[in-house]
Order: sequence, then structure tokens, then C-alpha cells
Amino acid sequence: MRTYTGVLHSFPCNHWLSGGLSCLAQVRRIGLTFNFILLSAVWMHVPPASRARALRKLATLLAPNGRIAISLRRGEPDAAREMRAVSLPN
Repeated sequence: MRTYTGVLHSFPCNHWLSGGLSCLAQVRRIGLTFNFILLSAVWMHVPPASRARALRKLATLLAPNGRIAISLRRGEPDAAREMRAVSLPN
């Protein structure tokens, strides 16, 4: 998805970064803010006790009126990977 989007929206002002939540410290050092942050197939790997802090850190990377999109995987977890339950707020 990242490759396809980068080709579709390859404007000089766009900065496309790939990485995990563990790379946030490096991303913050760049000093950029982002209009859009996508967490695709990530959130179910973050321990529930760490989610609020992770979301706060991501929010510091947003430009004014920026957005964060999080895709949630529903269903049985992959036995080969550590995954946690996720749900939509009621």
C-alpha cells in the first residue's frame, strides 16, 4: 500500500516514511509534522497498557488539523505473531 500511494501521490512536499512504532524517536528527531499518519496492521501488536502513550506520541507528530487512521484486524490472531484484542469504542 505504501509503494502504491507513494507513486499515486508523489509530490515534492510529501514525505513518505515507513517504520514501526518503535521508530517514533527517530521520526520525532526529523522535526517534521504530518497531515496524515496511517497505522496499518499495527495496533493489535501494541500492548493495551501502552496504547494511550503511543497515541499521545503519534499526536505530537501531527500538523494542525492532521489525522491519524488506524486499521483494526478483526478475527482470530495469527498463531505465529503476538497479537492482542482490539475493538471499536462503543
